[in-house]
Amino acid sequence: MDALDGVPRSVLGYPVKTRTQIVATFLVPVIFELMLYIVLTTADILITVEHFRNGAPTWAWFTLTLIWLPAVVCFCSIVSTPERWPERIGFDERTGRFLFNQVAILVFFPLAALYRFSRRIFWSVEALFHDKGSYGRAQAVAKITETSPCELYHFLQAFLQAAPQMMLQLYILLRDGTFRNYDTVTVQVISVVCSFLTMATIITGYQRFESQKIVGRCYPWSTAEQATQRRKQLLRSTSTAVSALATPSIAPEADPIVPNIMRNFYSRYGSEGERESTANERVAVPTAEQSPRKTLNVGAFNFDRQQSKAHQDPYVNFTDDDKLQEFSGPPDTVDRAGSKSRPSGRSVSFKLRDTAEELEAMDHYLRSAEDVRGYATDDSDDEYLKPDGFDAVPKRPAPPTPEAAAGMFHRVSVFRHMLLFNAEAYIKEKVPRLPEGMFDHANPKEGSRKAQGTGDQTDGDAISLPSRRQTIVGLEQDDVVGKAVLFLGWVMFLLMRMLALSTFYVFFPLYFWMLVANHYLLMIACIVYEVRLHEKLERYFFYLFLAYMYVFSLLEFKIRFVHVRWWYVGYIGLVLAENVASLVLWYNLGAFESWWFYFLHHTIVASGSLSVLCFLFYYAFLRPKDKVLFVNED
Repeated sequence: MDALDGVPRSVLGYPVKTRTQIVATFLVPVIFELMLYIVLTTADILITVEHFRNGAPTWAWFTLTLIWLPAVVCFCSIVSTPERWPERIGFDERTGRFLFNQVAILVFFPLAALYRFSRRIFWSVEALFHDKGSYGRAQAVAKITETSPCELYHFLQAFLQAAPQMMLQLYILLRDGTFRNYDTVTVQVISVVCSFLTMATIITGYQRFESQKIVGRCYPWSTAEQATQRRKQLLRSTSTAVSALATPSIAPEADPIVPNIMRNFYSRYGSEGERESTANERVAVPTAEQSPRKTLNVGAFNFDRQQSKAHQDPYVNFTDDDKLQEFSGPPDTVDRAGSKSRPSGRSVSFKLRDTAEELEAMDHYLRSAEDVRGYATDDSDDEYLKPDGFDAVPKRPAPPTPEAAAGMFHRVSVFRHMLLFNAEAYIKEKVPRLPEGMFDHANPKEGSRKAQGTGDQTDGDAISLPSRRQTIVGLEQDDVVGKAVLFLGWVMFLLMRMLALSTFYVFFPLYFWMLVANHYLLMIACIVYEVRLHEKLERYFFYLFLAYMYVFSLLEFKIRFVHVRWWYVGYIGLVLAENVASLVLWYNLGAFESWWFYFLHHTIVASGSLSVLCFLFYYAFLRPKDKVLFVNED
């Protein structure tokens, strides 16, 4: 498997180099996330200090609690997972070390997050110095993509720290008398902006996670064993379209009549590699007892043009039979060039019995080929084999013509069975919760039909139709341009959503809680309807948290959307309707005199329009392609 498997190989349809893939997919996003994390954490800590200085301990404790909340939830999630504990039951050294590490990460969670970001940046830079396909490149990419519990903390930070912190600081900024301490206001604005960017980064990365997970992507916080097992299972149970549709090359069958002349030659003289290795061994370790060598003596005579022209083969006018009679004497070897007349000239030494055996093998092959031509069937090309007997009467009668009527009805019946099978498979795949026994053909009539269909398929006249193969359709990951446009769209969407909810809470707090509660319950109902009550019980608790995430944004996480367009069109339409309704209420019925609220009104309208335009442009031109995997048949 390629080390960069799953990483986009092109940008806007143009293929890019592997170093560009590493920079655009790993290095630049990690550096951006590191800068955001440092600024956001520093700003929240400064806000807490400023609230204590300004005599507002309630806001200070709220801000401090939101900073620690993602780390605490991440610690509880890791400790409560049995797969992360050591295999041995009981409290031993490994268990104590594991628990100590998790407590240390909980206490010093900013340092753990910085270490994770720094480690990924280091290996991203290291991967740039290695060539494509090298072991160093594969090892560096594996270090970049390795899983870590810090990724779970980074995911939870977007919804447990950034989102509520944004709502809290916007509410404090919009209250009366909050613009007196400009130092606090500056830090709050920085915190709100970084919270927007942090949420948009996480939402963009996990936008269609489940559709990408079924074709190879893993949870970045899963254990190393789980990730390895997931990859092996996917490789074992599925195959790509290229490997599934590729047909193996069919080598031509060897002619059984052709004698193995080359095999005999290699058995006597050895192959080229064996001769080289044997020569090296003889040079390295000379021995006294060696078998006779067949040599080709090359001297100055070989490079003299005049003497080489004068050289004549003494057996040039001999036939093969004459050579056999000439060489049937007792001498074992003969010098073809005449060693007496030219002792320094060219001489080739060979065994006469080997030449005789090769000539006999060639003669046997020619005679056997003639016999085969004599027994050739009518399918052979007689025009080239026997041109004289082209008009001869065929030796065998022509095969009988098959009955057309029976074959035609037989093919129609087979085609009908194939259509019924494909229709049943499509209904089983697309329609959930089918009635029991809907496609159970257990009655005698259907059983006889099935037996008849099976008998038809084994008939020699049956046509061979392609069968339906089960596929898994997922999504590839977005390229750098698609991620940039989608990131900008979610920044504008979150800006519209947060400003609309915050200003609405300032004027109508009761209606604000009613709106949020109704939206939350509606999201729970949609999630339960989507999963069709087929999920495990422990996931229902996560669906409560997922519905909370859907108050601010929508992402395909932990559940796969069956109707993706309906989900996104319905959600964006619902949020736009809620924002417009709240905007109309507080703008027309709210009592305000500051120009700040007029500015917020125009900002909400502009950001909502820009977000819709970004989403439409992304969906029309930049959305990732479908990735199809074929399920391997057992």
